[in-house]
Amino acid sequence: MRCIYIDPKSGFVQIAHRSRITFYREFEEKDSPEQKWVDYKKIIDDKNDKISKLLESLRKCYKNTKQNFREYYIENLELVEEILLPLNYIIKHSAFQEEQECRMIYITSLKDPKVQMSFGKFLYVNYEINVKDNLDKIYIAPAAGQFQPYLAKLLCDTEVKIELSNNPYRQT
Repeated sequence: MRCIYIDPKSGFVQIAHRSRITFYREFEEKDSPEQKWVDYKKIIDDKNDKISKLLESLRKCYKNTKQNFREYYIENLELVEEILLPLNYIIKHSAFQEEQECRMIYITSLKDPKVQMSFGKFLYVNYEINVKDNLDKIYIAPAAGQFQPYLAKLLCDTEVKIELSNNPYRQT
């Protein structure tokens, strides 16, 4: 899922997306990187409009039922959590917009047998789909560089590139 960045002051909403420059890095001039960007931007703008409208609708719904929300929440706990809980993991403050993050989310109980643990190190869920088939490149923050060998081992049978981020704002 693409993260949703919201500016709490203005209410401006924007979903995670690629930057224009990535099209020039990925495609050669003969492949029309500018046209690919224009096509992509149209798709992203449409998605931004839909997300903004859906979030506004959710806000209005909450506002209209605010007085009864606590009672409704208790009575319909599973339904409310099914709707709202995923938003908790994809909505981010606009201050983090530079990350343009996408996340894979699987919400379950710790009792679920799919939840595995390497004691003291990792708590994870093995996805049924092969995530590696859908990766092209992984950028690692400098502070997470110690995980690069772990990722390299996991991806040694793929063409996925692993790079340390050179974002100057993340160096300090």
